[in-house]
Amino acid sequence: MSFRNKVLDALNVTKQSINLPVETKFHVTGNDAAKTVTSGNPYALSKRVLEKDIGNGHKRTMDVVGFQVGTAMHENSIAVKHADGSAFCTAVERPYPKCSYNVVTAQAGDGTGEAGSVNAPAFTTYYDTGFHALQGMYESANVKLQGMRKSAIPDKDQSSTHETEANGDVDEHVHSMWPSTLAEQLKLLNESPYADALYYHDMKLRFMITGVDNPDNYGLAKASNHRGLVRMVVLRPLSRRARLRHEGSSNKPIINHGYMGNWDTDVFFSKKRMLGGPIASGYEESHPYGDVVTTYGLPTAVGSKGYRRNEDEVLCQDSTDVHYGHVIPYSTMATEHDLSPFQVMTSPINRKDYAVITDKSFHLDIQHHGVGSQRVENVTIPFRMKARFAGRKAGAQVAPADSNGDGAMDVVFSDANLTDVTDDEPLNLASKPVIMFMSMDQKLSIEVEGYTSISEC
Repeated sequence: MSFRNKVLDALNVTKQSINLPVETKFHVTGNDAAKTVTSGNPYALSKRVLEKDIGNGHKRTMDVVGFQVGTAMHENSIAVKHADGSAFCTAVERPYPKCSYNVVTAQAGDGTGEAGSVNAPAFTTYYDTGFHALQGMYESANVKLQGMRKSAIPDKDQSSTHETEANGDVDEHVHSMWPSTLAEQLKLLNESPYADALYYHDMKLRFMITGVDNPDNYGLAKASNHRGLVRMVVLRPLSRRARLRHEGSSNKPIINHGYMGNWDTDVFFSKKRMLGGPIASGYEESHPYGDVVTTYGLPTAVGSKGYRRNEDEVLCQDSTDVHYGHVIPYSTMATEHDLSPFQVMTSPINRKDYAVITDKSFHLDIQHHGVGSQRVENVTIPFRMKARFAGRKAGAQVAPADSNGDGAMDVVFSDANLTDVTDDEPLNLASKPVIMFMSMDQKLSIEVEGYTSISEC
C-alpha cells in the first residue's frame, strides 16, 4: 500500500480509481485492387510511404504506422497580416499527424425509401492515414468517471438521494456538491483551480508487432535471413513558451509566442542532412546554400516525397500579432526532400519542436524470417499529474431586453445555468504523445492493448 493510500485509509477517506482502456480497433486498407478501407479491425497495418531503388534490381522500402494518445487532433489555421495590416497568408499549425477518419455522406433521391432516395441512410467512407487515435484519456459516458469528477452530475442509479412525488413515483433527482450557475462556477475555479481535477498516473500499452510480408526484391531471394528492422519512437509536441510584457504608454499587456512545430516538415533534424547533400536533389555541394541544415518530415505515400523547410524563412511582421517575429508555418513554406528509407529511418528527432520519451530500434524475433517474425513491446507513458478541468458547460444566458418596446428593460439579466455536460479536455495537459513505428523492408501488423490509470483527487 502506498503512503497516500495509507493516509487516506487512516482518515477513512475513500478515493475511486479506474483503468480506462484504449482503442483497440482501427481502420485498415485492404489488399484488393481498389484498396478498400474497412473499420473495426482488431489490428493496424503499416502504410508504405517510401520506395527507393538501391541498385542491382533491389528496392528498399519504408513503412510507417502510428498511434496518437487521446482523440485525434486537428490543424489550426491562423490568418496572418503584413506589417501594414493587409492580408498576407494563412499560417497552418499541424504538430500532430493526421489520424484515420470517416466522412459521412447523405444520400439524396426521390423519397421512395430505396437506395438513392432522400430518406435512404447515409453512407460512411473510411480513410486510413497510417496513424490512429488511441483514445484512453477520458470517456464522457463512463459512469465511474462521472462519479469521480467533482463537477459531474452523478448517475441517478449510483445515488441514494431521490425525491418521491405525491403519486409515489421516484423523481430522477441527484445532488452534486457543485455550483449550478456559470458565475459561481467561475468564482470557485478562480479560488481553487484544482476544484475539478483528476489524477493521471501512467498509460501502459502493449504492442504485438508482426511482420506480414516479404521484402520486395524483384523476384530475387525473398526474406533471406530477414528479421525486419523496426524503429519505435514515442514523442510529443513541445508547447511554446509565452512571454508577457506591457506596452509602455498604455500599459496594455502584450503576449508573444511562437508557432507549434509542423509534423510535415519539423519531425526530424540532422546536421548531416545539408542542402548540398542528399536532402535536396537539385543542390550541389558548391551551391550558396549548400551548408544550410533544415528540418524535415515523413513521406505520406509511395510516389510522393516528404517535405523539408525552405531555406528562406518568412517571419510574422504584424506587431499586433501574438506570433510577431516568429517563423510562419504556411502552406508554401515546404519543399520536397529526396531522402532514402535508410536516411529517414535513422534521422534524429528534432528536439527543438518535439520531446522524445522513447527512441529505440530493434529487429523482430530470430525464430522466424520475414513473414511471421514478431515481437512484443511494452510502453509506459508517464503523466503523473493533476489534470485540471473547466467544470460543466453553460446553457443559455438571458441578457437585459425591452420585450414590449416601451423603453423599459423589463427582461432582467439572468446568469447562465450549467448544463449536465462536462468539459472533458484537461486544461494543463501540454500535449499528447504519439507512438510511431517505422519499418524497413517489412510491412507490419500491430495489435494494441492497454489502459490509463486515473484516480480521484
